[in-house]
Amino acid sequence: MVGLETDINRDDECDNIGLGCALEHFSEFEDVMNMIDNVKNIYNTPALEAEYDKLYTILKQYYEQPHLLDPYLDKILAKFLALIKDKESPMELKHATFNYMYQIIRVRGYKVVVRYLPHEVSDLLTVLQFLETQDPNDKETWRSRFVLLLWLSIIVIIPFHMSRLDGFAPGQPDAGTSKKLTIMERILNICKTYALSKDVCAEATAFLASKFLVRSDVKELYLGAFFDWARDLHSNLDDEKKIHYGVLAAVAAVLKHGKGEDLLPFAPKLLDWVTKLNYKQHKLMLIRKYGVKIVQRIGLTFLRPRVVSWRYTRGSRSLAVTLGGTTAAAGDTESMAISPDDDDQDIPQEVEDVVELLLCSLRDDDTVVRWSAAKGVGRIGARLPVLAAADVCESVLTLFEPNERETAWHGGCMALAELARRGLLSPQQLGSAVSAVVAALSRDEPRLAGGGGGRAARDSACHAAWAFARAYDANELAPYANTLANALIATACFDREINCRRAASAAYQENVGRHGMFPHGIDILTTADFQTVGPRNNAYLVIAPQVATYSEYTQPLIDHLVDLKVEHWDCAIRELAAKALNKITPTLPEYVATVVLPKLVNKTESIDLNVRHGAILGIGETILALSQAKLVDGKNADTLISPEILISVRELVSRLRARQQFRGLGGELMRQACCHCIAALAQAAAPYHGHETIDEWLNLIEECLSHEVQAIREKAIHALPLVFDQYLRDDNLMYGELNAKQKRMQLMDKYCEQLTNTGVNGLVLRMGYARAVGALPKFVLIEHLQTVVQSLIDCTKVTESTLKWAEARRDAVIGLTEVCQTIGIVNGVEKYIGEIVDALLDCLQEYTVDMRGDIGAWVREASMTGLLSICRQCAVEAPYLNTADIMREIMSGIAQQAVEKIDRTRAHAGRIFTSLIYNDPPITNIPHHDALKRIFPSDEVELKPQTNEDENEATSENSNVVLWLFPGHTMPRFVQLLRYPAYRYNVVKGLVVSGGELTESLVKHTTQSLYTYLNTLHSDKDMLKSICDTIIKVFSDNIHVRRITGPIFNFLDRLLSSGSVSPILEDPESTFAMDVLKYLKLELRGAKNIYKLLDSINVLCQLIQVGGTVCSQALGQLVICLCYADRYVRRCAAARLYEALTLYGDESSVPSENLDQVMTVLAETDWEKDVSELRPIRNELCDLMNVKRPVLKQKPTS
Repeated sequence: MVGLETDINRDDECDNIGLGCALEHFSEFEDVMNMIDNVKNIYNTPALEAEYDKLYTILKQYYEQPHLLDPYLDKILAKFLALIKDKESPMELKHATFNYMYQIIRVRGYKVVVRYLPHEVSDLLTVLQFLETQDPNDKETWRSRFVLLLWLSIIVIIPFHMSRLDGFAPGQPDAGTSKKLTIMERILNICKTYALSKDVCAEATAFLASKFLVRSDVKELYLGAFFDWARDLHSNLDDEKKIHYGVLAAVAAVLKHGKGEDLLPFAPKLLDWVTKLNYKQHKLMLIRKYGVKIVQRIGLTFLRPRVVSWRYTRGSRSLAVTLGGTTAAAGDTESMAISPDDDDQDIPQEVEDVVELLLCSLRDDDTVVRWSAAKGVGRIGARLPVLAAADVCESVLTLFEPNERETAWHGGCMALAELARRGLLSPQQLGSAVSAVVAALSRDEPRLAGGGGGRAARDSACHAAWAFARAYDANELAPYANTLANALIATACFDREINCRRAASAAYQENVGRHGMFPHGIDILTTADFQTVGPRNNAYLVIAPQVATYSEYTQPLIDHLVDLKVEHWDCAIRELAAKALNKITPTLPEYVATVVLPKLVNKTESIDLNVRHGAILGIGETILALSQAKLVDGKNADTLISPEILISVRELVSRLRARQQFRGLGGELMRQACCHCIAALAQAAAPYHGHETIDEWLNLIEECLSHEVQAIREKAIHALPLVFDQYLRDDNLMYGELNAKQKRMQLMDKYCEQLTNTGVNGLVLRMGYARAVGALPKFVLIEHLQTVVQSLIDCTKVTESTLKWAEARRDAVIGLTEVCQTIGIVNGVEKYIGEIVDALLDCLQEYTVDMRGDIGAWVREASMTGLLSICRQCAVEAPYLNTADIMREIMSGIAQQAVEKIDRTRAHAGRIFTSLIYNDPPITNIPHHDALKRIFPSDEVELKPQTNEDENEATSENSNVVLWLFPGHTMPRFVQLLRYPAYRYNVVKGLVVSGGELTESLVKHTTQSLYTYLNTLHSDKDMLKSICDTIIKVFSDNIHVRRITGPIFNFLDRLLSSGSVSPILEDPESTFAMDVLKYLKLELRGAKNIYKLLDSINVLCQLIQVGGTVCSQALGQLVICLCYADRYVRRCAAARLYEALTLYGDESSVPSENLDQVMTVLAETDWEKDVSELRPIRNELCDLMNVKRPVLKQKPTS
């Protein structure tokens, strides 16, 4: 059962609507009124459901602004009630009306709508009788019962004694019989009946009971009996089937709305009942929630309602006073006065029991229970004497122990917020409360067993900090302002969860606005506002460094990163923390170099993997930042790093290896962290030139390059060129007996050798070293250019031993591309450019398939990217290298990829293709360049950025922009390339694959685009003939090529049946149909693939329409299938031949006088019989169709 508050007033499907989408008024009012008027015409028709959905769609726009409905509620409800009260209205119409009313209530909320319902005496019997006629178990009409219960809840408040409405006095002898129940008894029965229901009506009944049972004339007779009934019904909570949440909700609601003196006589029994039920340990959340609600309301009945005189003033409520320094207006502040008689009230023992139960519930596993308990603690605390309330606050503060679970911290923070909000937390206890909140803001644990990992505690701590700002004046908060400000801003910048970052920003804003004690509050607030702290990367790397420029926040932010986030349980947070440390270090380099760095070095000795990982990342980033920062005297900040620290950092890799911490799962993180650190140290020019530690670094990097985890290889690929550039550039440096140049030669020989590795680990070795070699600095590549280029080209080739290693070939292509980018064309790879382009074009034809699918697509995509890069370089440096032949092959190859079957590859090819067309400077020798610009207008294509810096730029919002992933956008454009001979062959090849596939949407858009284009060529027969000849050439060139011949049968079947090539088929001089038949026979020769045979039958059937020799030969092939060994093939061949003769019988070579007999034989023969029985029938068909009878091949005798 879903609670009323959550189900009625919120919808899960309704998106959060921001202020920019705010509505101004209920603009659909007239539409809704017309829909209500129309309900009586459609209530018993299927149209009702569609109209109901339309109403729901209209109203759900107002979930975030339901108050816009208020001015119209009277008119809307009046129409509803007119239909309901109309005695002529059938019951179905009334139920439909109640369904509509439910949607209004759902959006606006029952507490508001119920006030607009009529509540005259005459309505009571109408509603009561209607409710009594309802079936509580009818699952279709629960909305009707729900609305009626809410309506009754407002009617029962009538200020007349209900006995006046009875036709007899309550004391008459037969007043209590079943024939004569009083109005009060009937309503009580309604309450009991629907309190037992399992739907949302149970909660509506609780609302009704809270209004009915507290009436002065009802409570004397039935209140005690109702409580006794509820207690007897729930004497044991072990049997879940006997638990009725509606009854518990009703008890809680009555205790909430009833007067204390009326409820006090029942309170001890109810408390004893709830305590014995041991609701705190129950596994069902609703039991615990209602238990907390009942307990707190019982506790309140023992204490008289009052505003305690000792409560703390709520502080300044005027932002004008805070920000403008003006005098507070009257009523803005309250003086604190403690009455000497305040502690005279005796506290019953039951209250202490209630408080104990609520404090225990603050540790509950469910947020809703803890929240209810926190509010209960606040409500009861507001009625206690000052000393007792102080004890309650102290008890709440005991929840903030390090060994307590996150739930206790969360409940404690919510309780502190409630106590502070009510002024019950004394200034003497404020220090402890602030310390607890600050500790909660830094509480973060791994999520185990479904826990929140401290997220809820931090969120509620922000709520408590917000409450402090509203509850206390500046003088009281002044001693703790800096502490609270630093904790909140650290949470706003560095918390893992977006809701916590935003909550901390909101709490910070509230404190700045209320008391203005936070340093640089307004400036910080405009920087770290609700929106900017939303994206995590932005909060860490942009907002935090800006905040750190204010000296009051610099060191606390650094300490927060080092003490908490660098060793965070989430790897992504540790990496971000290290980057943030790099950004913040320049603001306080002395502290980082002398305090933070030694602390990070010490953390590398930890046995905790997370601590070691984060510390190593932090060391690299801080040393890099220090090397780039300048001190006041102009020196680099890295001069502040002590020699001992530099030695410790230098020996870091060897220490980890000695402790065997590069092994196992933890070793993966250590390898990544060390490679990242090595890269940063190399960038920082750490003084390790010529030291043996460089060999250790290179050994680690080489190990990582051959690691199977891609993330580790990426880190190593990033680190290797930096190490070469920093420590192997100077030829005079010595590493053992080798100088730096000899060392480079040795390493390059080793790396290029690994590119030819065909061993067990060969795939990973090739992947790692291909990318690493491509990333090396220019001075290294120039020395070994021929070896590097040839090794990478060889790595892109498909060999028998490396057939399935598509990833290695992809990375070799990327490596080749990077070599070209690093060295350049002129005076670089110019003399190898032909070999490189040929290798990339060969890769464009790779279609390796394994169990993962078309893995060759990775190579083709990398090849297209490489070709674009090289063409762009040539356009700038050496335009003459973009020859006509090369550009024709490149453009046609990419056009083929742009019409093939994989969406991702097609989109990539489309972007590459248009980027080549519109490159700046223009690329020369592109075939039919002007025509391509017309087909792909510049304002309709999304161009691939020419530099990496442009990749994050926003793309055009023009609705005409081509969506490359959707074939409906791309195919109509690319089929137009069939007009141009340079592209025709490749485009046809791609269309054959796409048009013959099984994917419905791709086939639909491909064939529609192709047929539409071919239909426009019926007047240009020469062009249509050229396209058909190209299709034949693709077929002939790819006989027994599985990738093409599989889909080409389906493609030809669809093409021949479409009518798009009918001028060619009707031309007696055309050889197209005969060529199709010829190559089809060649493809089927010796084939035993049953699926290929079935597809060929469809093509043969389509060829019947051509007539003449083609038809006769096609029929000759088909009759062979009629006696094929497989019965399914025989049946399909007969069925499809029958269909083909039905369509094309008049055009076929079958004599017209025999056609009916042929079709009769085909239809009436059981083609699943034995072949020996079918052969005479088949031969008879051959005679009727004038087709030569097939002759069974004789097996050669030995």
